[in-house]
Amino acid sequence: MSWDVLIDEPSLAALLPADYAHFARPVKEGLVVFLSGLPTAIQQQILAEQATLPAAASVSERLGVLARACPVLHKLGQVLARDGRLAAELRDQLRPLESLPPQVTLESIEAILAREFGPLERRGITLLAPAIAEASVAVVIPFWEAGNRLPHGGVLKILKPGIQERLELELELLGRVGTHFDERCEELSIPQLDYRDTFEQVRIKLHCEIQLDQEQRHLREAAAFYAEDVDVQIPAVLDHCTPRVTAMERIVGEKITDHRLDAVADKRQLAALVTRALLAEPVFSRASRAMFHSDPHAGNLLYTHDGRLAILDWSLVGHLGEAERIALGQIVLGAVTLDAERIVAVLEELGERRQANRPVLHRIVDDWLRRIRRGQVPGLTWVVGLLDEATHSAQLRVGADMMLFRRSLLMLEGVVGELGAGEFRIEDVLLGEFVRHFGREWVGRWFSLPTSRACATRLSNADLAETLLGLPLAAARFWQAEWLDVLRKHKSAMC
Repeated sequence: MSWDVLIDEPSLAALLPADYAHFARPVKEGLVVFLSGLPTAIQQQILAEQATLPAAASVSERLGVLARACPVLHKLGQVLARDGRLAAELRDQLRPLESLPPQVTLESIEAILAREFGPLERRGITLLAPAIAEASVAVVIPFWEAGNRLPHGGVLKILKPGIQERLELELELLGRVGTHFDERCEELSIPQLDYRDTFEQVRIKLHCEIQLDQEQRHLREAAAFYAEDVDVQIPAVLDHCTPRVTAMERIVGEKITDHRLDAVADKRQLAALVTRALLAEPVFSRASRAMFHSDPHAGNLLYTHDGRLAILDWSLVGHLGEAERIALGQIVLGAVTLDAERIVAVLEELGERRQANRPVLHRIVDDWLRRIRRGQVPGLTWVVGLLDEATHSAQLRVGADMMLFRRSLLMLEGVVGELGAGEFRIEDVLLGEFVRHFGREWVGRWFSLPTSRACATRLSNADLAETLLGLPLAAARFWQAEWLDVLRKHKSAMC
């Protein structure tokens, strides 16, 4: 079957930011490789769904329907649904992927539970049909258990019929797309990134979506991680769990972007809570490996009736180790002092398995330092943007967890931007959290070794002293770079 007619390259280009319009062709070819590898029966089913759309349906509408048909594309659509760089019409079609009306029948759910548990009445379980949500790989149905003391009962998250085989197939096809890109980098004018290996990292992480026993472990780990935060709620894991079924506490609330807050101050408070819980707490955790939620789309974030943030679906998580958080801190210090060499050295140390293109990396760092000289705050958003460009253009390779963290930040920026919080900035919250943690560390720093980074900010006394001593040199770097920019502009005008 030929998918070229359905996937129109010029229309795809119109949905991308101007700076990324040239990626329309790779996106099209990747989709063609992926869809062409599906079994004929599935391809026919997808085409039949497309045929039900009006002839004048936009490419955004067609992509939205297409994403629902494939678990991997569904997950990708959830990531892109809040990406403000994409056309609004595409985002409007992708947002429903965050929480779809259930399609799995009650009979199918009961059959799966009977295989997993035997007769439900023996366990004192009563299903409260209908199912309340369906995602890319699972369906969720409420239940009540005799003797249950939870105010709203529980829910059962159940893998959809046939989803394991389907996801395995699609993840294998994702590898084919990576190979295709590796073989056609020059023709497609895309960076040489070893796409096959990159997609393999994605495949390993996405495979966790169907390992519900891992999610149960993540839920318990998350509950311990947020135990002292009274503003965050993690569903409690209940009995009746298996590798295909997770039983957990039912939490009642609204999707975070559907909140009913009116005052801008309340919306800002909610945005700050989301930022603190999902970004600041992992970054400033004292744990040697700090977990973070890797799939924070709006459908996984509830604003509860008692004003808390409930974080759902812990199948996909990442961990920031000591090395990653130290690197983030060193990059920020390098940015504060406008020290390009320091930042390049940290990036090269952060990279994995393959040497980055150093001249290109230097140019990218210089470009991002220019943004700081123009007034941008050198915070986490700045660091992640730098990492993105270094990955795309300088062949810098970072680990799977750092890739997931970059993705999480992108998703959260989109979610926070749609809370109606006015001129809210994620960086302001992160800076406030840094100051708060730094204040708590102040007394302990008097008794720490100069090079010790065993603190939430991951900055040693030596780091701070070096930064303070380097401020006069930073001023010199600032004016030197400004004069070089003036000379370049003058030379360009003369030419």
